[in-house]
Order: sequence, then C-alpha cells, then structure tokens
Amino acid sequence: MTRLLRSEVLKLRTVWSTWVLLGVAALLTGALSVVIGFVPHNRRDVSVVFPARGTVGWYDVVFSVMTVAIDLALVLGVIMITGENRHKTITSTFLAQPRRGWVATSKLLVALGAGLVVAAVAGAVSLVFGYGAVAGGLGTSGRMLTEFRHVWPGVAAACVLFAAYGVGLGAILKNQVVALVVGLGATAIVEPILVAAVPSVGRWLPSEVAQALESVTARPEVRGAFGSGLAHLVTWWEGALVLLAYGVVLVAAGSFTTLRADVT
Repeated sequence: MTRLLRSEVLKLRTVWSTWVLLGVAALLTGALSVVIGFVPHNRRDVSVVFPARGTVGWYDVVFSVMTVAIDLALVLGVIMITGENRHKTITSTFLAQPRRGWVATSKLLVALGAGLVVAAVAGAVSLVFGYGAVAGGLGTSGRMLTEFRHVWPGVAAACVLFAAYGVGLGAILKNQVVALVVGLGATAIVEPILVAAVPSVGRWLPSEVAQALESVTARPEVRGAFGSGLAHLVTWWEGALVLLAYGVVLVAAGSFTTLRADVT
C-alpha cells in the first residue's frame, strides 16, 4: 500500500492537470476576492449583502470566495481516477497491482490530501488579499485573521471530502467527461432543485452537507445570512460522515465493477 500511495502522489506531481487546477484555484480566489471585496454598493439594499469594507462582515464575505476550491477539489478527485482510463495508463497500473480495489483505495486516500492542498492554495491567496487589505487601511490584522479562522477550516474539510467524492464518481462512471458533468451538474442544477422540492432529502445531498462543513466555524450571524441556513439541517459531523460515505461507497462500487471490466 505504501508503494501505491507514493505512486499516486508521484502521478499527481508530474501531470500538468494538477498544476493547472491549483493555478485556477489561485486565480479564481484572487479575482473573486477583488471583485466581491470592492464591488460598488451605494444602494442601501446592496449594502446589506456587502458590508462596509474592513468590517467583520466584509471579511467574512470576502473569505467566503474560498468555497470555489470545493468544486475544484471535486474535479481533481475525478481526474485522479478517470485520467488513467482516458490516457490508457490504467493497464500498466493494474499490471503493477492486480488487486484493483487496492488501487482505488490508494487513490481515495491520496485524494484526501490533494483536497487539502487545493484548500491550502485558496487559503494562501485569501490571506495575501487579507494582508493587502489591512495594509490599505481596511481593518486590523487581528480582525482579518480571526475571520479567516472562521471560514477556512470548514472549507478545507469540505475540499478534502469533496476530493474523495470525486474519486468515487470517477470510479463508478469511469468516463472523465461524464463524471465531471454529473458531479458539477448535480451540484449546480439538480441538487438545488431537490433541496427546494424535497428539503428532507435535499439536506443529505453532497453540496448541502458540504455547506454544513463550510460554515461549522462561521459566526452565528453569518450562518443565517447569505442563504446558508439549509446547511444546518444537518450537523457538521453528520455532514462529514455522509460526504465521506459518498466517496467510500462509490469507490467500493466502482472497484467491484472495475474488477469485472476489461480495461483494454
């Protein structure tokens, strides 16, 4: 297993898609921080959504853009397992380790760390923005760091588990394009519809349980704002267990079907 884990880490380090995703995470986090942090808001109703710059609420809103890393962690998890099918390297991987369940398990474990790396990149960019804002006279470094600690840990936990979820989707669907469309499409389109139509079911869907993790360390007043109330239909630990279960169950199902499938 140790050799498998090292092999998966080496693959991540040496393929261009990993670095592209990390670059996208950095660029999106930085760009959205600037746009959301300095968007003009002269009207009173808009000011409710965008608090005065340098305030506690403002830093919470700005740091919330780190949640973009969660979908990117999902993409990375999908690519980790479907990329080998797409580029026909899965055959040599299975020749090196015929027990395909071990291969899928190693990818799942490495994905947990990869998700944390994605969150770390987004967090680093947010911190750079935060210190820049403080240097520009917007609040204090103590206030900024306090709000960062209220946002980043939950986002990091969601990224870690969403990467595992991505590996699960890739394991069961195998086709990279299909897995990405299903994963991102379900998060953006299908799940909001189900949440609105059947809240008792929707609260257990991946994006909703991820929201429970995102806001676990957020201030109570911030949790109730910005539409995050649905996330608290489940507790953070329930959300963590459910999201981990999505990844594990899908990987197990994918391993079972892969064992019976011809990869050539």
